[in-house]
Amino acid sequence: MEQNKYIQQHANDEIDLKQVFKTIIKYKFFIFFSILIFTIGSAVFAYVKPNIYSSSATIEVKEEERGWNSSSALKEAFTGAGVNIENQIEVFKSKFLADRAASYLNLGTRYFTKNNYRTYEFYENSPFVVTKNFLDDMFYQKSFYIMPLSSTTFKLVVKPRSKWSKDGLFNLLGVRKFKDVDFFSYEKIHKYNEEIKTEWFNITVQKISKLTEEEYSFYFVHESSFSRYYSDLSISQVSEYASVLRLSIFDTVSTRAKDLLNAMLKAYRDQERERKNETANLSLDFIDSQLEEINKRLKASEGKLEEYKETNEVIDLSQKAKMTSQKLTDYESKLQEISIEQNILKNLQQYINKNHNLSGLAVGSINFADPSLSNMVKNLTELSNQRDSLLIDYTELHPDIVKLSQSIATLRRNIKTVLSNNLNQIAQRKASLKALIRQYTKSLETLPQQEKELTRLTRYFSVNEKVYSYLLEKRAETAILKSSTISNSRVLDEALNYPIPVKPKRMLIVLVGMILGGIVGIAYAFLREFLNDTVKNTEEIERYSSIPIYGVVPLNKNKKTKNIFLESFRSIRTNLQFLPQTESSRVITVTSSVSGEGKTTIVAKIAEIIGQTNKKVVVLDVDMRKASVHKEFDIDNVIGLSNYLTGQNTLKEVISKTESENVDLITTGPLPPNPSELILLDNMKILIENLKEDYDYIIIDTPPVGLVTDALILMNYADISFVLVRADYTRKEFIKNLDRLAREHSHNHIGMILNGVEIGEKYGYGYGVSYGYGYGNDKYYKDRPS
Repeated sequence: MEQNKYIQQHANDEIDLKQVFKTIIKYKFFIFFSILIFTIGSAVFAYVKPNIYSSSATIEVKEEERGWNSSSALKEAFTGAGVNIENQIEVFKSKFLADRAASYLNLGTRYFTKNNYRTYEFYENSPFVVTKNFLDDMFYQKSFYIMPLSSTTFKLVVKPRSKWSKDGLFNLLGVRKFKDVDFFSYEKIHKYNEEIKTEWFNITVQKISKLTEEEYSFYFVHESSFSRYYSDLSISQVSEYASVLRLSIFDTVSTRAKDLLNAMLKAYRDQERERKNETANLSLDFIDSQLEEINKRLKASEGKLEEYKETNEVIDLSQKAKMTSQKLTDYESKLQEISIEQNILKNLQQYINKNHNLSGLAVGSINFADPSLSNMVKNLTELSNQRDSLLIDYTELHPDIVKLSQSIATLRRNIKTVLSNNLNQIAQRKASLKALIRQYTKSLETLPQQEKELTRLTRYFSVNEKVYSYLLEKRAETAILKSSTISNSRVLDEALNYPIPVKPKRMLIVLVGMILGGIVGIAYAFLREFLNDTVKNTEEIERYSSIPIYGVVPLNKNKKTKNIFLESFRSIRTNLQFLPQTESSRVITVTSSVSGEGKTTIVAKIAEIIGQTNKKVVVLDVDMRKASVHKEFDIDNVIGLSNYLTGQNTLKEVISKTESENVDLITTGPLPPNPSELILLDNMKILIENLKEDYDYIIIDTPPVGLVTDALILMNYADISFVLVRADYTRKEFIKNLDRLAREHSHNHIGMILNGVEIGEKYGYGYGVSYGYGYGNDKYYKDRPS
């Protein structure tokens, strides 16, 4: 028994493909309807969804030349020409660059129209243009509607926000309340080129060409929202080791997609050039300030020298005086240069100490005595720029920003140390030069007064002249550098206009909708089957029980099904012929799980069919609590079984003749207070034995076995007990319990009759099975005692 139970459980766990297909066929109309609804819905969605166009461009980015070294060479060889590609991608994604690129285009107003339920947007081909003179901030993104009335007039409409919109539902739920602008409405007739003034807005609508549609709309975009045009911008590296970036953008207007991308490229290159020019401008400003001061000193020294020569007799300097004067001139020129460098380093030191953000720090073309200082300042500037770029999208707690902050702090400390060392070295050099200057100045004291004065004036003039020439040279270099400044990036492929939309994939949307409809329909079908805990056909009965099925009774709906209905009872009668033969009459009990499964009707029809074979049949109605067999035979239930069992009437008095041939009936009689106790009396057993003497078949209509125990008591008197199961009514749990009951009480022959089956595939299958079970009856009971 345990092995059979395991085999049955294992069979129940397997997927029955035939049952799967039957479930699909059963709900085929709902599945078809689901597919149809989803297909129509997806087709409508695909139709009204606006076209999306794409444009792309490629740009090469590279860093400035910094001189060759082994580490930079390896970096350039393996990471794309020494460029921090991730940093450049973040620059392209920054809001600053997006706003700047959008400012190159006319994106402040968007124009729309509808045609055949589709929304179309104008970009450069709008038939009208709206000039904004004044607009309240609340009216940005709010739609204005234009209805052309004639060639010169139109109606301007501003609609209040609908309470059924998404924001309206939020307002109703109290999540986000409506603002004053949401209740605002406006509707007036105006002329083209007429200034429209209200307290909320001041606009002018200019007609460009003929307005052919019934309605147009437009709304204004705030400058702070221009970066949203680049929300669908994507940047990627063309290959792992290349310094070439591919930029792609999607937009509802193909021309605007091209313009947005080209504007982005222009903005990137412009800000790169401006950043370089800023460095040159700072250098030029410093050199100009120094030139102005030296120029004043040069003119003063030159004037004094000329004045001295005019008022005094010019003499030739001695060789010693010339040499001494030349040395003093050289040392004082070097002292001036060192002083300039010292001034620059002090300014740099002061800037680093006072400023936390060092992204604007630059050294330009200045050559320091320590070459490493210039490289360190450049590295510090680049790290600060990278940190500022990342802060646009991330917080200061982001790992990359934390790492950059640590690097900047370390580099800042190193620069301070190097600056301090350089300033100390410059101070020492200045002290040495001043000592040499004092030494040569003393040597001039031995010269004659006139020659000494001429030497002094000549020396001052030469020093100022050399310093002035030095600064002019540096200014010329810086000016040339500024004028020749070009962007390090190079546009390889500009964005072009692709008028063929890339989205939506309408056929794919419809196909996905169709598939989704099928999935939803099938899921619903199997969910219904899973939640439906009633049996539907013979296959499910076989899955939960091994009790034989003696018949399948279809629904008797009309005249067309009546013959099939009657034939099912003939099949049951035929199957009864294959029961083990006994000398006595055959006692048949008929029960069900609950009321409403058609037990009484089945009892009456079986009795009529058997009676047609010249067999005497008596129907015994023992369902005292709900007597109904007498109604099937149209007989009064005045006296009956309860009267006999209590000794009030004789057996002959309680037997009633029916209009059916060879069929008699014993009704329940009046309802006794203790029907179960009456059945346990010996009179019940005596009654059945007496009926066996006069009748070939005794058919007992018992109460439902799932409600009271009367049926279990009466089954002990029966040769065969039929349990009635109704399709889509009887619960599966009852079938399992009935199978357990049949195994525990193996001395009773138990069979099933499936009632209420829809005529069709189910009935045809069930009918064949029922007939086969009739032949196979002995096999089921071969191991059980009779």
